[in-house]
Amino acid sequence: MEKNDVDEKLIKWNDIFEELIIDAKTLVKDLSESINYIGVFAIIALFIGGAALAIGFDRGGKYIAVGFIIFSTCATSAIIQLWKWYRLRKRYNRLQSRMKELESN
Repeated sequence: MEKNDVDEKLIKWNDIFEELIIDAKTLVKDLSESINYIGVFAIIALFIGGAALAIGFDRGGKYIAVGFIIFSTCATSAIIQLWKWYRLRKRYNRLQSRMKELESN
């Protein structure tokens, strides 16, 4: 192989790696946003359940039971979502740290 052929191949590989780095950064950013959305929706579910319970107590009677059922359902959903959020953040923490290292260099 000639030196020019090797240089051309290295340039092509460098271009490919640069594109892969850009795609990886985009993927990690999208993944991080998706993980954070899970936490946000868990908090929203808790607020909806709390509002339903408050309305039930305000109206009294059978509405308390309905409000409690809605609150219980929303709270259960929120707990599951928060658990998933925690596990995903823990799982992908190293990947996010590596991406921050790449961006700082």
